[in-house]
Amino acid sequence: MAAREKKVIRKKKKFGVVIEFTPIERDMFPDEETLKKIEDELPHSRGITPQYLADKYNIRVSTAKKILREAESKGIIKKVIGSRRTKVYTPADN
Repeated sequence: MAAREKKVIRKKKKFGVVIEFTPIERDMFPDEETLKKIEDELPHSRGITPQYLADKYNIRVSTAKKILREAESKGIIKKVIGSRRTKVYTPADN
């Protein structure tokens, strides 16, 4: 993954309060090495969420959701809890 410059953005709010934050830029598509690491990790982890994958491998949450959906269709993992906002996956019993 390429080293990126960290920008500090200053956002002014009401009453003179200024908030500084650094936006996180994540990769849209992971490279082959990262995909291999993710596929190796899925069967051995207790619980996986899209947010966990996105934070650990610096990919977008939407990409992590696609990876988990594909793994579920292949039978590698299964959905334990699925609400409207988040889903939790565990390894499938083979």
